[in-house]
Amino acid sequence: MSCMSITSAQKYILLDGLQVKPKEYTLKTKDLYGIDKKISIYNIFISNNKILLFSVLPQYDAKTYRTEATDYEKLTKVISTTKVENYNDQETDWEKIDYDKIKDKIKEVWNIESDIMSIWGWDITPEKKTFEYQIVKKLGKDYYAAKNCLTEVFNIETPKYPIATPYGTINIIEPKVTIKEMLETFKKQYPKSIFPLDIWEKSQSRGGDGIYTVRNYLSKEYKVKNDNAYQFWTLDSWWSMHGDNHHRGIDRFVYIPEKGIIGGSYDFYFRNPRGFRIADTVLWQNIINEKVMIAEELK
Repeated sequence: MSCMSITSAQKYILLDGLQVKPKEYTLKTKDLYGIDKKISIYNIFISNNKILLFSVLPQYDAKTYRTEATDYEKLTKVISTTKVENYNDQETDWEKIDYDKIKDKIKEVWNIESDIMSIWGWDITPEKKTFEYQIVKKLGKDYYAAKNCLTEVFNIETPKYPIATPYGTINIIEPKVTIKEMLETFKKQYPKSIFPLDIWEKSQSRGGDGIYTVRNYLSKEYKVKNDNAYQFWTLDSWWSMHGDNHHRGIDRFVYIPEKGIIGGSYDFYFRNPRGFRIADTVLWQNIINEKVMIAEELK
């Protein structure tokens, strides 16, 4: 069972056919979501300043459930999580396919680029995040397609004030602001409005009715091994409190120059009521404390 609905007009991207080798990383979900699964992320540098990001998200298995106690910030909370058996990820997150049956649906990176282009140029907006593409990898003589593959695009630019950093742009030199700082400022300026990241209230309108700009904010800088890592978060609302919010994408992420996006979070996916259904109490702690997963390869 998939947490996200997959369009019937599925398109495929063959990893072995790419001109640029993806930078691949593995994220483990246990610490963040209480579920022992993994996420594979693939960074494809379309150019020196653009990243095409594929995230292979874990398959949801609805067979059994369990209730466990999880300790967050020294406070024990009882949360409902899915019991995940020790299945082989190759069997659960990827499906073996007949190459001859999908070869006519294999697309190139430029096809994705054209989907994101408009008459104004690159149209990197929340609506452009999609599950329409499935990446395909070849193991021996067999081909496997990712069951749940999220596609996103990011710019890498360094505009300085007074030029504002647009949505989907990784700017490592802009002033830092944390989610807690933004929450405090937002409540002071708009005491009657819902904070966009709030998961306790009702569904919110797209774009916040014009009182804020949907965009990514630089929050902190730290070392991952010997590299400078930059952590970002996304100021965007939950469009549907009880449904699909894949427009949020990798809503917090960690970026290292030349290595790409090496960590992050996918709260929308694990909150989805048709999927893992992680408790909002847990997710809010993840959000407000900006918790992320970091690539196992870089630990």
